[in-house]
This record gives sequence, structure tokens and C-alpha cells, in this order.
Amino acid sequence: MTIERHALLATAEIAESHGILLTQETFDPCGLVITVSGELDIATAPALRDLLEAAAEAGTDRLVIDLSAVSFLDSVALATILHAKQRLPRDGKIAVAIDPSSYAMLIFESGGLKHVLDLVDTRAQAIELVSS
Repeated sequence: MTIERHALLATAEIAESHGILLTQETFDPCGLVITVSGELDIATAPALRDLLEAAAEAGTDRLVIDLSAVSFLDSVALATILHAKQRLPRDGKIAVAIDPSSYAMLIFESGGLKHVLDLVDTRAQAIELVSS
């Protein structure tokens, strides 16, 4: 098994709104890591949705959503992430980095999304997965 290292090209803090912090980092080829910290719910999911929509419009085809620092999420957050998957090109890839022992993972499992999305433990695993 070959492990490739992918250099992150740029980092930007996008928004701190209603108790969440969103950052984005680009990586080659045409990839984006969006990191969410805080509570992701009906009040805060629109900020993530806007960022994901901008990524889709910019032609991003490799997407990592890092939820390892999310303490809470609801069904609106899940819908936001699923919608982002639908907006990717046919050959696009998405992976979600999430702590396997977190409340957020429980919500993904309860919603049956382990079978719909690639859920991994770390950001590095997610980048490797979408880059392959």
C-alpha cells in the first residue's frame, strides 16, 4: 500500500457565526478541506451550506468535511452534507472526518449514513481517501 502525502496549499478562516468556526484548506488536485468547530444545527448549518455551495460552483471535486471538533449536530446539518455530496460531479469524492466515539458519529449512524458517506477517523485519512 502506498501512502501519498498531499500538501495543503492554502488555509483560510471563513466564518465564525453563531458559535461555529469554519475554515477551509485547499489541496491538489482540486480538493478542499472544510473544518467545522462547535455546534452544527439549524442555526449554524446555513453557513456551512453556503461554503459547500461555493465549493461546488468553483468546481471542487474532492471534498473533505472535518467534523472532529463538532460537539453537536442535527438533521439539518446531515441534510447539508448530503446535499453537498449530490452537488459533486459524477466522478467527485467526499469524505467526512469524524471522531468515532462522538455524539456526531452517533447521529450519522442513527441516520444510516455510514452506508451513504465515507466516514473516517482523521482528516489525513479523508484526504487520502478522496485523493485516490
